[in-house]
Amino acid sequence: MSGLIRQASALAVSNLKSIRRRFWLSASAAFSVAMVVTVLLGFLAMSNGFSKALLTAGAPDIAIALTKGAASEFVSQIEMAQIHQLDAAPGIARAQRGPVISPEILVPVDGHDRSSGLTSSLSLRGIGGSGLEVRPGITLIEGRTFQPGSSEIIVGRRLRKDYIGLDVGDDARFGLSKWKVVGIFEADGSALESEILGDLTTVQTVFNRPNQIQSVRVRLSDEDALARFRSFAETNPLVDLSVRSEREYFASMAERTTNLILYFGWPLAIVMAAGAMIGTMTTMMSSIAERRKEIATVRVLGFSRSATFFGTWAEAMVTTMAGCVLGLAFSALVLNGWSASTVTSDQQHIGFELMLSPGLMLQAVILSILIGAIGGGLPAFNATRIPLTVALAGRD
Repeated sequence: MSGLIRQASALAVSNLKSIRRRFWLSASAAFSVAMVVTVLLGFLAMSNGFSKALLTAGAPDIAIALTKGAASEFVSQIEMAQIHQLDAAPGIARAQRGPVISPEILVPVDGHDRSSGLTSSLSLRGIGGSGLEVRPGITLIEGRTFQPGSSEIIVGRRLRKDYIGLDVGDDARFGLSKWKVVGIFEADGSALESEILGDLTTVQTVFNRPNQIQSVRVRLSDEDALARFRSFAETNPLVDLSVRSEREYFASMAERTTNLILYFGWPLAIVMAAGAMIGTMTTMMSSIAERRKEIATVRVLGFSRSATFFGTWAEAMVTTMAGCVLGLAFSALVLNGWSASTVTSDQQHIGFELMLSPGLMLQAVILSILIGAIGGGLPAFNATRIPLTVALAGRD
């Protein structure tokens, strides 16, 4: 075994020293791998960042009620009579003014991107009197909250950062309506920072949606309250609503969207990986063609087929892993923390940051190893089959 290691190491060093003769071909192969790593990590970081933005937005002690069968707020329609029945529901926290319930409506409005100037769909949410009480993660960092019955809004920190006309004191125009921005809030970087909040009645009036309600959020009274509230809302024929914890709701939304991202990301990465394998294979074939006499000579001198294989294969792995390191470094420096946004199935605009993790980077490393192993394996095997007569005859 020690002899095999010495022989393979000697051949590997010799092969690596000869890379300078094929520098641009080897560099192109490494660059191909770096592109595969970057694209894969871009999609994985996007999926991870989006998922974390949603999961941190959901609270276990907040329940959200939708129309039965509605997967999102966008397709949910709740009658005021159903909401009135919830006042007596068990499991709801009570404040001095009554149960902590917030009927809500979500309206898509246009915003103008600060960097590109392009128009995007943003989410204006009309909330009831307890709307901020059912959002414990929100902290006002500038200005004040809106006054009930007024055309005032408060804006998530991420939206203020990414879109123009959403600073405190600005008059934001959504269609024919004008809204005064009176406050900026943050929510630990969660999806809540991608919303604009205003008074429910005003939003209904301005956008001509009288009495339209899409969801109801309630604060639960204790750990076991969700089951009691769900049983009441889903079995009472006068209510007949579907209930989930806010955390469950956002987890479901995150799963649908992250799966969609990965369904695009992995197939694209695999196709690019196939191209990188071909590039690695081409590079190795060129290397072996240049050194056919050299390889045959060391075989005559007693180097085993296994040593020849591993010594040649090492060159492919070094080239591949150099590309992997380049891709990892670029992704960590440029992609990690990159701001992005998407629109969910219920027309909610959600901003988030691409987030890398050691687990995601490990997936890219494993894919790179496979590229090198397969792309360099066949040429390395062919190197062991070079006839010894090539060396003995003194010709290529």
